[in-house]
Amino acid sequence: MTAFLLRLGVLKMKFVKTFCLAALLSLSCAVPVLADCSYPKKPSDPPSGAKATQEEMVAAMKITKQYDVDVKSYLSCLDTETESLVSALGVDAKPEAVQQVKNKQNLKHNAAIDDLQKYADAFNLQLRAFKAK
Repeated sequence: MTAFLLRLGVLKMKFVKTFCLAALLSLSCAVPVLADCSYPKKPSDPPSGAKATQEEMVAAMKITKQYDVDVKSYLSCLDTETESLVSALGVDAKPEAVQQVKNKQNLKHNAAIDDLQKYADAFNLQLRAFKAK
């Protein structure tokens, strides 16, 4: 009887360990798919180069550089998110479904690049005006 109870206890422990391992594995696989990349907040417009002080222009340059870093980080996150979403579709996924995911992610990517470029162009315009005075 004691051997039976010991064997039953061992089986319960194996089941608990297996269940916990399966739960952890499923959570670790789900986290990358659920990871949400936060779109970087566009800074306020750069100061007028014709009126700004050097300190204001230096501060605006730092903000512009930080925005560039934030966008690059966002794009890296999007790449990881895209890989996770495609992997989540599985190996038997239809090519159309994979392409649909990639197209959606490309739209997000291109929007971030466009916003960054517009902001950098606006800053550079004001920087030229500052240097011209």
